[in-house]
Order: sequence, then C-alpha cells, then structure tokens
Amino acid sequence: MSRYDRGYRSSRDYRSSRNTRHSRRGRYEESGGQGVTILVLLFVIAIGMYLVSGQSGKEFLEKGKGYLGEWMNKAQQAISKGVVPSEEETTLPSNMTPCTKANIAKIVAYTLMDDADLKQGANGEVWYSKYYTRLKEDAKFSFFNEEEAMEVMTYQEASQFFADILGDGYSVNVNGTQDVSEKDLTLKQFLKGFEQALEHAGKKEILQYEELSILATSLTDSKLGAWQVLTDKGVYGFEGLILDPCVGYTLQAIVKNNEILGIVDTMSATSSINECYVVSVEDGKATLRVGEYELTYNNQIIPAEEVGKICSVNIQNNTITNYQQVKEDVGDTVVRMTDEYVELAKAGRLPFQKLTIYDGTGNEVYKQPGQLFSGIKVTYTMENDCIQTLKVIDDTLSQDVRILLSTDGTSGYNQENVQISCETGFTVTYGDKQTHFEADKTWDAKEMTWEIGKNKVTLTPKGEGILKVVSMKRKDTNPSYKGALEVYKEEEGYTLVNEVNIEDYIAGVIPSEMPTSYDKEALKAQAIAARSFTRSQQKSNKYLKYGAQLDDTVASQVYNQVPADEAAYNAVNETKGEVMMYNDRIVNGNFFSTSAGYTANYGETWAIGEIFPSNTPSYLVARQQYIGERAVEDLSSEKNAYSFFTKSAKELDAFDQDAPWFRWQVHMDAKQLEHIVNSNIYNLSTNYPNMVKVKKGNDWVVGELNNIGAIKQIQVTKRGEGGNIMEMVIEGEEATIRVGTEYLVRSLFAPAQKDATKEAIVVTRADGSEIKNMSLLPSAFFSMDIHYDDSELISEIDLYGGGYGHGVGMSQNGAQGMAERGYTYKEILRHYYSGISIEKI
Repeated sequence: MSRYDRGYRSSRDYRSSRNTRHSRRGRYEESGGQGVTILVLLFVIAIGMYLVSGQSGKEFLEKGKGYLGEWMNKAQQAISKGVVPSEEETTLPSNMTPCTKANIAKIVAYTLMDDADLKQGANGEVWYSKYYTRLKEDAKFSFFNEEEAMEVMTYQEASQFFADILGDGYSVNVNGTQDVSEKDLTLKQFLKGFEQALEHAGKKEILQYEELSILATSLTDSKLGAWQVLTDKGVYGFEGLILDPCVGYTLQAIVKNNEILGIVDTMSATSSINECYVVSVEDGKATLRVGEYELTYNNQIIPAEEVGKICSVNIQNNTITNYQQVKEDVGDTVVRMTDEYVELAKAGRLPFQKLTIYDGTGNEVYKQPGQLFSGIKVTYTMENDCIQTLKVIDDTLSQDVRILLSTDGTSGYNQENVQISCETGFTVTYGDKQTHFEADKTWDAKEMTWEIGKNKVTLTPKGEGILKVVSMKRKDTNPSYKGALEVYKEEEGYTLVNEVNIEDYIAGVIPSEMPTSYDKEALKAQAIAARSFTRSQQKSNKYLKYGAQLDDTVASQVYNQVPADEAAYNAVNETKGEVMMYNDRIVNGNFFSTSAGYTANYGETWAIGEIFPSNTPSYLVARQQYIGERAVEDLSSEKNAYSFFTKSAKELDAFDQDAPWFRWQVHMDAKQLEHIVNSNIYNLSTNYPNMVKVKKGNDWVVGELNNIGAIKQIQVTKRGEGGNIMEMVIEGEEATIRVGTEYLVRSLFAPAQKDATKEAIVVTRADGSEIKNMSLLPSAFFSMDIHYDDSELISEIDLYGGGYGHGVGMSQNGAQGMAERGYTYKEILRHYYSGISIEKI
C-alpha cells in the first residue's frame, strides 16, 4: 500500500470540536491542544525549509471525492449551533472553518506566487479552478491536484505532507495526549502554522492582516455578488470560506487584493462601523448606509435628528448599542480627484486610502467617487490626516466652467512649460502666498519653487485683463483667456485649466466651431447647442483627474482656437442662459460639421461601454436634411445607400448642399488599401477589443492583430437609419475582422499614406478641392465600388461618401443653409432636436 493511502478518506462529515472556555481581555483567546502545538512546529520547519530552498513536495494529498456543497452545508450547521456568545462558553466562528485543499491552493496562489493573475474564472467554472490553473504554471506547485480540492485536511495528512517535503527517513508523530491523527484540520490552525513558518523563513510580510467587522454577505443582502462580504472596511471577496454565520462579529483576517484568504481569530462578538450615513430613524429601527449598501438595525439610541449625518456605531445582536456623530468639516468644493488625493477649493490637497461617498442631497444619486465632478459641493471627514468620507451637499452647477487646455488644440494635455503674461498685470496665488506681476511681465512655471504636496498655482488678471499663454500656439498666435488660469505641476510637465464664466466660454466656442461670417440665426443656434452641451457635460467625471469639466478639443467642443469676436458675443448675449430641454432635463446638444442629407440616430453611432447599438434619445433621431419627398427609401439597404450617396448636390435640395463636404470621394488601389487597414488594425484591436473582433471558426473573438494581409473582401453588414455604416467585415488573406461604430470605421479607413516616399492618399470634395492624408475618413456615410483582380483580391476601391463628422444632432452647415432660407434659430434647433423646448436657466 502506498503511504498516501494510510488513513485517507474519500469523504467525511465536518465535525466541530468541543466548545472551549475562553477568557476575554479585549479579544477572545483560544487554549490550544498539544496536537496543534506540534502541528505549528511542523509548519515552521517544513514550510520554512520549502520557502528557503524552493523544494516542492512529491504529492500534496491523496485523491478524494469531497464536494464544496456537502462540507459547507455541514460546517454551517455546526457553526449555527454555537455562534451565540455567553459569559461562560462560546464557539467562535474563527475556529469552525475546515481546511480544504482548495483553501490551501488559494492561499498559496495569492501569497507565494509572484504577480499572481487571479481574475474571475470562466462562467460555470468552480471557484477554485483558477487557483489550480495558476499553480500549474509553476513547477514548484505541480503537486496540487484539482481532483482533491474539496477534501478536508487531517493532522495525519499534514504529517505525511511534511515528511514528503523533509525527505525520506523523516517521520513525525502528531499525536499528543490523545490521538488526533484522524482529526480534521481547521483553516485557523493552518493559518497559524503558515504564519509562523513564513516568519521563520523571514517572509512574514507576505501576509496582510486586517480587522474586519462582518456586516453582510450575499445571503443577507442581495446587492452583494456571489462570494462577496460587506465589512466596515468595504467589500471583500471570500471564495471558499464560510462567513454567513460571522455576520455581527469582528474578525482578524488575512487579506490580499481585497480577497479574504482566511480568518485568523475572532476579535469580538460585536461589530462596528467607523463612519456611516444615517438614512432613516423610525419605528425602533435605524437604516444606515455603508458605501452603496443599506443596513437596518434595531435602534433605541440614535435620535431622528441625526438623519443625514455621518456617525460611528457599535452593534451587538443586530442592535445598535452605541453611536457617536462624526465631525464633518464645513462645506467645500471638489476641484480635482486622482487615485491618491482629493483637492478641495478651501482645504487643498487631501490624501486618501479608501474613500466613501454619501449623498446628502436627498436624491440618492452619488454613491461612488466616479460619480463626482469638478465643482460639486461637499462636506468631509478626516482621520489620521487622510480624508475618509465625502458627503455631497449641493450639485447645483456654477456659472463658471473649467476647461482643460490641450497642448496644440487637438490632443495631449502635458505642457512642457507654461509662461503667462497679461496687459493689465495679474496675481499669482500659491497656497496662502500671493505675488503680483506688473503689466507685460511673464510668469514662468519652471522658475517657480514648487513644494512637495503643493502642485497648483492660480493666476488671476487685474481688472478686465485677459491672460495670454505665451508658451502655447493657436493658429500661429498666443491664445488669450478670460477668467483665471490654474497651472498644475505634474510628475512630468504641467497641465493648464481655464476657469471662466460660461457665457465667455460659449463666445470662445462659437468662432472655433462655426465661421462667424454665418447668418446670425445660425450663430445663435450654435450658441444654444454649445451651451446645452456644456451644461450637460459639466457633471461628467471624464476630466476630474485634471480638475476640469471639459477640454478644448473635438473630444468636448473646440474652444478658443479662433478668438471670440463681436458676432460671437452678439449671438451669446441674444441667447444668454438659453438651453434646450427635454422632459425637464438639459439635452446633450450634439452637433457636427456637415450632413450628407440625413442625420444619424445617436444609438447607432456610438457604443456605451460594450453596448452597441445603444438607446437613442427621442431628440437625437435620424432626420431628413433636404426639402421635398424622400429621394430613396430605407437607407439601411446597401442598394439604396449607394443610390443616395452617389447623388450630387444638384440632385437634392439639401440644407448642406453648398458645403464642400456635402459629397466626397476617395480612390485607392490595392496597395494603398492594404497599407491603411494594416497601419491601423493594431491600435484598434488592442484599444477597442469589444468593437473590433477576429473571426475564429464560426465565432467572433477578441484578438490582437498586426496585419490581416492583402484585402480579399469588404462587406457592410449593418447600416443605421440615416445610412451611416454601423458595422463592416473585412476579409484579409491572414485574418477576417469585424469593426463596429462610426468612429472605428472612419479610423480603420483613414485615408492617410504613412510612408513619406509614397504618394499621398487624396479625398476629393464636392467643389473639386483635394484634402490629402486625413487622420479620419470624413464620415461613416459612404458606399463603395470594389474591383477585383484575377486572384479574387481587391485591386481598386472607390468610396462615395457625404458629410463630415459623426452625423448626430445639428449640422452646422445645415443650420447655415436653413438660416439662409429664412428659418429662425428656434426653428433650426427644433428641426434638428425633435421635441425639445428652449428655456432660460
């Protein structure tokens, strides 16, 4: 008989050990048996030698037939009989969890493997499979066998395991005053031995300890996912453990990457919440919010006037036994938030480890840091010089907007240096220090003495002055900005934010987005569309890490590329405060340059996360942009789309017909087509894996691609209602790909020759003008003529397209065409945005 057959059982009932008396001196203390002492010693010797030498065991333990459901059910039953503490005697939750081989596999994977990648396993896979998969990647752990995962370890098995590690000739007797060889080992006993073994090997720092009050599991709160537990420190995973009976206890746990590996000890039969938000107090109950979760307890001590306050509480037997209101600092405004700190307008930069968000507005909107925006008003609590909680008290939008300035007006925010001057003089504020600069003097960021932890300077002009950024260029001139400029010193370079009144901002948007030579009604429509877009985006967190709400590029709307003039200010003043509303909400006033004769549905243009197509608001639907009967029916048809996009401006009485981009054409030979597709495919397949898929057999999968080879076929597989291409399949000799959304289609076919020795790729516009080497195809509104060679590969391709931009909302050239036909700005806006009202706020 093999030595691994001795005393092994294919399955076993979990048996709780006898209740043991415990004295309580601020925590529970366990009196250990002699068997446990010997076991700990064995761990110190065996695992210590293993960690130092890297030697692996021959096999871990004998194959068994245990199942997770069986032992967990029996263990929970055993625990449930002994979790009620008494003065004399108690069975502690930390003593009750059996030590399965799956538990050990998880602990080893998290603690002894370098940079272990332990992401969620495949659907339907048992919880421990990913740990065994990871362990197989390292030969040192090849003895772990997934078939044995649900067996519970015994003392004898541990003894045999240690003997294998120590080598032949060693024998260890774990028997003490009684025979414990057949006793099941608890996870607590394993962890104590593991801890001392790591300490003996000089690696105790591998283990991370946290004291956690267990507040809820998925069994008691349906909002928690499988294997998730809510604690006073946040949400943790606990795969393979039994924590449902531990709700209400405070435990000492070993954790790694927000995953509980095991419970070391029971610290208290009570739980506590350091800071929570009081939601309601009524009928002898109090409901508390901890992060995103609400917990209700019996309550006789928290008065109703504490509703809306942040408190610390103690709980025993589901009853609040003590509470204390936490001091909230006076109201402040969030300016900037990174992964490490929050910057407040008054308090400055405050670091945090974990940050909890509560909504004190009564609307229950704000629950996570990612929902905050620059300009939101809060109170906050502090502990050990770190900010702990933010409570939102007011999310009303300010009349000032915060704009992140790009380096060149198109992309990138990292300025190599910042130099600023002003004709009227200006003040530089750094912390509590102010320095005054005379007119035409220049402030230079590189000449500043920057202190650690103080990385922001604010520059404010004197009187009605305008700050000029001498270190930047916009169309060969140094741009000037109304309002204040904030300069942040980053790890490399600087970022620059302009805080400016919204009306001055809109005046700076109009000439950068639309020629001010256009009709005043078109300019007024542009002012309201830009103001509506601004207001709808001010609560976005997209630029929060920079301390901004929008940027000055097409990613938001172009700002101050061209200085504001009298026509821009007239359009702003005549529409001051006016925005578009739908169902009492400000609409997202999307606009673009030129229509091809139809606009696009919002949801058929952009993806929302992984969802495409997405929902289309009723005010951003596809609309005909020419007068008269429909030229073709159903633009989602390839035949009809080809017929429409090959019609000239003279054949349609379109609002945009005089714009050069109303129609365009691109011709490419096979080499040019192959060049642009293969030049762009790597970036798209790696950065947009959910929208660029690779064909594997009959499936479309995520895959990183460098080259799909010569192009064999291009097929439009889906068009939107307005005729825009939503999805294409491109078959190459090396791979076949599927590309979705208008932006990725335009990116993949961007008509740019990147080889300087070759001829540029040309886009010919309706007026005969040529644009060379564009970074994006003008639009996704196009059809194709494809020609093939004798090898059935594409030899030439012609794209017949129309319009410029994404196609959603208002066409700027269409607005001009409507204004020239006598439409007012309100009529123009109601045409492009169905069902909206125009209101002043």
